[in-house]
Amino acid sequence: AALLYEVQAVVGSVLFRFKAEFAGLPRILAHGFKHIPTAARMLEEFPKWKDQDHNPAFKAVGLCATSSLLAPDSEAPATGVFLAGYSVGSLAGVLQKLLGAVGVPKAKIDKLAKDIIALSAKHGLDTCGIPGGKKCTSGRSGHMLQIFLRRELCDQFVYPAFPFGSPDKNRDLPLSKYLTDKDPVEGQVRITLNPDVFLRASYARMFTYSADPTYYKNRPEFIKEMIGLLDPILGDADVRVEAARGIFGGEPPEWWTPEDQSEMAAMPAARFATSDMAE
Repeated sequence: AALLYEVQAVVGSVLFRFKAEFAGLPRILAHGFKHIPTAARMLEEFPKWKDQDHNPAFKAVGLCATSSLLAPDSEAPATGVFLAGYSVGSLAGVLQKLLGAVGVPKAKIDKLAKDIIALSAKHGLDTCGIPGGKKCTSGRSGHMLQIFLRRELCDQFVYPAFPFGSPDKNRDLPLSKYLTDKDPVEGQVRITLNPDVFLRASYARMFTYSADPTYYKNRPEFIKEMIGLLDPILGDADVRVEAARGIFGGEPPEWWTPEDQSEMAAMPAARFATSDMAE
């Protein structure tokens, strides 16, 4: 799924000033968040899902994560899965569907998908899970996404969980208090990754780390070239408006404007890595 995160990050950079040079973006399509905008709503819906966090409604808005880099979580500890990666499900057709959802004209989707996969191979990004993709030469296909969220937003968008998403009430003190007061911190969480929050550097900051050294080194150039691939499409203001409509599932919110935001998204790494949360 790393390639999908990267494509969404680039679209987010052009349309919403997302800081794509630092991280991929797990969710950008806002449709599902109209029904499940917060962790509280997810917990209300969760008992209805017999397939738990494999349910399509969860996948549209949710992200499985761990609260600690080093804790030996029971399902997918970071120390155990980082090198090879950890994913569930087929990615056949998912890239094409994503491109269509963010405003790419239907006649251009297949070629653009092939161009993106070729660009990925050029820079060493493993795409073997996507038809037509290739393995990275090192065999280290894993990535890690580190997420920082403002403390006062933690309980609104994150809840402590067991594997498959069942709520862990023992750590719900709420979760923000558990993370602050308990030592050591451990256990999984489920994040309602609402783009209204996670697109904005004043609320959340994310950092991507790749196990493959070639791609990790090449990623900044890969992002720049990906923006170039999308420019013939998203470079037009009318298309950006249609893309925003597709992302939001209707008219964009009043705060959004159709100018290309990619240059305004640029931020020095030293500033982005500080606790100064001004955008």
